[in-house]
Amino acid sequence: MILKGQHKAYKILFVILLVVLYYIVCISNPNKDFDVFIAASNLLAEGKTCYNVWLHSGSSGLKYFYSPLFAIFLFPLRHMPQLGYNSVWFICNLFFVWRIYRLLFYFLPLNNLSSKQLGIFLMLSFLSVARFLFDNLQLGQMTIFMVYGALESLCFIQKKQVIKGAALLALIINIKIIPIAVLVLLIYKAEYRAVLFTLFFVFLSLILPIPIIGFGFNQLLLSDWWMSLSASHANSILDDYGRQSLSSFIPALLMDTPIQFGLKRNFIQLEANSVNFVLTVVRLLFLMLMAILLGKPFQKMKNDIDAFYSVALICLYTPLIFPHQGKYSFIYLLPAYAYVLFRLLQKDELVFKQKKKISLVLLIVSFVLLSLSTDGLIGRRLSDLCEYLNFITIGTFILLAALVLVKQKQLRFRE
Repeated sequence: MILKGQHKAYKILFVILLVVLYYIVCISNPNKDFDVFIAASNLLAEGKTCYNVWLHSGSSGLKYFYSPLFAIFLFPLRHMPQLGYNSVWFICNLFFVWRIYRLLFYFLPLNNLSSKQLGIFLMLSFLSVARFLFDNLQLGQMTIFMVYGALESLCFIQKKQVIKGAALLALIINIKIIPIAVLVLLIYKAEYRAVLFTLFFVFLSLILPIPIIGFGFNQLLLSDWWMSLSASHANSILDDYGRQSLSSFIPALLMDTPIQFGLKRNFIQLEANSVNFVLTVVRLLFLMLMAILLGKPFQKMKNDIDAFYSVALICLYTPLIFPHQGKYSFIYLLPAYAYVLFRLLQKDELVFKQKKKISLVLLIVSFVLLSLSTDGLIGRRLSDLCEYLNFITIGTFILLAALVLVKQKQLRFRE
């Protein structure tokens, strides 16, 4: 009876936390990036382009960089009041988070863990990205859906439900382009049927708006979309100042940037063209390392754990390699954290004790740099200093090192 009472108390506490979170996210702070998505949808409904125009959310303005199809998908929400569509997206994100954690049980043999170990795994994997999860909810961003889509599509493909997986992967690629990294992974892992179906569905997603908005307007929107993405990429060094990724980390070391806190970050002064060249070389080196970690090319993934390790690596690389990624994009680190935690909790003979100790230290340091540097814990000024010193980017490097250490060529888990 005590256990039943405790279980009921946990349920009540969970509901209370959800209500408080809903109030903070949807009522207390109603202005979000999702307002921009709705504004873009309104422009399309009026027959106007939604690209290269400033769209407002509260007192701030942003440009729309997503696909025409996504703006059309939002047509049913555009007549809702702000609280209405914020609530819908909040509920959708809760569903995506729930599915992500259900997918962890598919890819990893978590049933092999004891009840205590499983509780530790779930709690720590959640805490590892809680900061970025809250940022996504607070801003009304799309990244939780992107992480869910990457994992769910790969799950479908692993289950031989290729058409479902390809359709979902094509959808998230259409919406934000960035998940194209998962398509590259499928090519690398010789999932050619899935690749062909994904390419077909991507093409279909580009022409799908035609019956609704017409051929000519759709062509105009696709052209404007491409131009906005190209212009954004060309200005990545300037536009990414203050963000967290390689495109801000490398320039901070190699060229003059505005000095804050009396600390100068660069040890050499190069021209922008030279910095761009170095940035490209560094990205290529990181991609070479990723290829090494993924194993021999054009060989299928051995099992579900191997598939999860591969997608965890791809997700970890996403906020580092791609430009213009906000702090919220580091929710992509969840699969990497989950994989490292799972390996550390395993009692198999393949992971040496010394490796485990080093990996645990790296995991703790990365968590401190990535999550404990939030202004909610250390205050705005100290948090700004941490961001100025690129703690989030450095923390991601350290998490990558932990992921490399726990990588094993032979996996003896139950498949």
